[in-house]
Amino acid sequence: MNYDIIIIGGGHAGIEAAHASAKMGAQTLLITTLCEQIGAASCNPAIGGLAKGHLVKELDALGGVMGLATDSSGLQFRILNESKGAAVRGSRAQIDMDAYRIYMRNLLLNTQNLDISQEIATEILTNKGEVKGVKTRIGNEYSCKKLIITTGTFLKGVIHVGQNTQNAGRVGELASSELSASLREHGVELGRLKTGTCPRVLGRSIDFSVLECQNGDERPSPFSFRTKRESFAPK
Repeated sequence: MNYDIIIIGGGHAGIEAAHASAKMGAQTLLITTLCEQIGAASCNPAIGGLAKGHLVKELDALGGVMGLATDSSGLQFRILNESKGAAVRGSRAQIDMDAYRIYMRNLLLNTQNLDISQEIATEILTNKGEVKGVKTRIGNEYSCKKLIITTGTFLKGVIHVGQNTQNAGRVGELASSELSASLREHGVELGRLKTGTCPRVLGRSIDFSVLECQNGDERPSPFSFRTKRESFAPK
């Protein structure tokens, strides 16, 4: 099949790219490993913060959907550093991760000009040095004018648990190893980024009586400029 734009990866960046492309009228295809995991926030149920909050606001100003999804699925909203100057304030929300994922999945499934395929992209197809399409693990080939890769942690991903190592994008999900090899064959230099997940603490080992409660703002502010403030109320 022929598309104007193909996006590989259904995380935060892939969602925004696919939605923007389709809304601009381009025939768009999103290739993702699992449709059910579109928009999954795997490590942290928080949107925003001192730097990320500004980024979400910028996305929203450009017509992005992250702010709207946050407002729809948010549990708690706070303005960080509110007692300080405006330059160091930041919006942060704790979200219902399942509600956020379902919101994003349903939004894309109902976006005109956008197709979604649950496959693993394995090869970038070129002609005379120009990208022409993508081949998937099950042998499907899709042609395109432009290709956007938003694979996140899945591109030749490796997970370390103690002394044990496994190839995975997230725990239980396959890494995109063939695509890494295809990029290298086309002369793209690959590097490695490392992230870490803090150890989980057993809840009953904590004395919550000596901890300070951090409530959300009494009058929460939504992330999106398009959310009506007068009717906004977190779940």
